[in-house]
Amino acid sequence: MSRKGSYLVLLVMLMIVAAGCSGGASGDGKSDLVEVSVADASYILTGEDDGVSEKDTGILMVNLKVKNTSDEAVTISSGNGIKLYKGEQELSPKRDVFDPDLKLEPDMSGSIGANKVKTIPAFFEVEKGQKYEIGITPRTEDYEEKPKEVTLKLDTTKYADSLDKIEDPARALTAYIEAIYLDKENPDFEKLVSADKQALQEEAKSNFNDSLKSIVYNTIPAPEVDKHYNSFKSVLAKKTEYKAETKAYANDRAVVKIEYTTIDVDDSYEIIADIQKEYREKTGDFDSKRAQSFAMQNFETVLNMLEVQPGRDPLEIKMVKKDGKWSIDKGDYNSERLVEVFATGSR
Repeated sequence: MSRKGSYLVLLVMLMIVAAGCSGGASGDGKSDLVEVSVADASYILTGEDDGVSEKDTGILMVNLKVKNTSDEAVTISSGNGIKLYKGEQELSPKRDVFDPDLKLEPDMSGSIGANKVKTIPAFFEVEKGQKYEIGITPRTEDYEEKPKEVTLKLDTTKYADSLDKIEDPARALTAYIEAIYLDKENPDFEKLVSADKQALQEEAKSNFNDSLKSIVYNTIPAPEVDKHYNSFKSVLAKKTEYKAETKAYANDRAVVKIEYTTIDVDDSYEIIADIQKEYREKTGDFDSKRAQSFAMQNFETVLNMLEVQPGRDPLEIKMVKKDGKWSIDKGDYNSERLVEVFATGSR
C-alpha cells in the first residue's frame, strides 16, 4: 500500500473513533435518549445575592433545551440529574432558588414525554470568566438500565454582558423618581422607563393636594396648589437622598430596594398653626381663610425649616420589563408607598 493510501486509512479510522466517542463526555450534549443544548443563560439575583456585581462569583441561570429523542418518557431530576464540573471538581446546582415573583419556579418533576422538547432551568454558582461542563443524566422507567450522562460546555465569559443589565432596574427606578417627582432630567428615563410621564405627574400633584388637608382646614385654590406643589418638589429635590439597588432580578422581573431620607409634610402643621396664630394676634383678623392664606404664603420657607429624616423602612419596588423598558408593578402595594414618600411627603 502506498504512503498516501496509509494516511487515508488512518484518517478514516480516526474519524470512526471520534464518532464512537460522541454522546458521552465529549461535550456535544447527545445520547441515545436526549439531545441537550443551552437555550440561553444569564446572571440573576435571587434576593440574597447583594453585591454580585462586585463579587467574583454569581448565580448563572442556564436554560437547558432538552429534546427527548426516544420513544419513552425520560426524567431529568434537578436533585441528582444535573451536575456542574470544573476540571475534576464536581459541583451541585443551587436547589433553593424559588421566587414566584421572579417566575423562578423549578420544575420538580423534570419529566419529558417521548419525542418532546422541554426547557429546564438550572442554577449554578460560578466564578465569573471560568469554563465549566454541565452533566445531564436522563433516566427512564427502566431502573435496571444504567443511565448515560451527556455533557455540555459552559463558558461563562459568553454571558458577562448580562451582569451589566442587573442594575438597569435600579437605574430605571431612579430615573422614574427624578423625572416624575423631582423635575430632574435623567436620560435613563427615555432609555429604560416605560411610563406615562404627564399622567403620573398629575396623579402625584393630586395626591399632594390630598396630603395638604392634614395641615390646613380650608380648601386651597387650584393655582395655589400648583404653587405649593412646585415648592415641595423644589425643597424635596434639594433635601432628599435616595439610593436604589437591585435586590432580585430574573426573567425580566426585578425587586429594587430604595433607602432614602426625606422631609415629612405633616411636621409643618405646628409651624403653619403658629404662623396663623401670630397673624390673628397682630392683625385682630380672626378669619380662618385669610389667616391660612397668609401662613401658606410662607409654605416654602416652612418646608426648608423641616429636618431631614430617614425613611421608616426601605422601599422594595417590584418592576417588570417589556419591550426593553422597565415599568413599576402597580399591582404591588409597595408602589403606593413610593407615591406617599415622593409625592405626598410622607416618611
